[in-house]
Amino acid sequence: MKLLRLLTLRTIFIIMVSFMLFACATVQEQEQEDKARFRIADTNLRLGLGYLQQGRDEAALQKLKKAVDVMPEYAEAHSSIALAYIRMDKPEEAEEHYQQAVELKPDDGSIQNNYAVFLCGQGKYAEAEQHFLTAVNSRRYRTPAEALENLGVCMLQVPDLEKAETYLRKALQINPRLPGGLLHMARVSVEKKRMMSARAYLQRYQEVATLGPGGLWLGIQVEKALGDMAAVREYKTLLRQNYVDSNEMRLLLEAEARERKGASGQ
Repeated sequence: MKLLRLLTLRTIFIIMVSFMLFACATVQEQEQEDKARFRIADTNLRLGLGYLQQGRDEAALQKLKKAVDVMPEYAEAHSSIALAYIRMDKPEEAEEHYQQAVELKPDDGSIQNNYAVFLCGQGKYAEAEQHFLTAVNSRRYRTPAEALENLGVCMLQVPDLEKAETYLRKALQINPRLPGGLLHMARVSVEKKRMMSARAYLQRYQEVATLGPGGLWLGIQVEKALGDMAAVREYKTLLRQNYVDSNEMRLLLEAEARERKGASGQ
């Protein structure tokens, strides 16, 4: 009886050891399989992104779809598919894949930010605001200032100047040299008739970046309102020299034509 008990205990022990070895082997096999799937999916993701950069949207979509076929839980691949669909003017398909991406990786600030930019472009401002804030509050997201800037710009499209100013100020608190934040705060200041503030933001912007046609046109409006005609002429000269074919140049020519017409009394 004692021998039987020992044999039974030994059998149980052998079975347990065998099961543990089998389980370990199964786990190792699964890990190897997962690594292999990731390598294939990641290769296709990189190829797809490369094709997107080349403007080969159909080829990109094919590779990106292959990535999610191999690894359906690959959030970055779904986000990239959404980008491809945006470029192909297929917003419904893009939103479907963005939703999958944020469900798979809700703490990924970059994916949340990209989805929010898309939603803002679709006029879904309340949803966009939620996803922007999720991005900002993501601990691993390294560029919350950019997300706040994007949110501020989105609120300008509503338009909601108060929210826009709040978010842009928060962005500049994180990164005082954020070019877009400075330029958009200059625009908010103009909308609120705070021309001295607008001038200050434009000056800060020029310390970190070169004004484009929109910024130069804004500078013309600001300095004209403040009565600094020398600064107005300087901005006009830069616009004429560097952006002769821009829409802002057309606006300048139209404004000057109206001024001449008014001066002549016609």
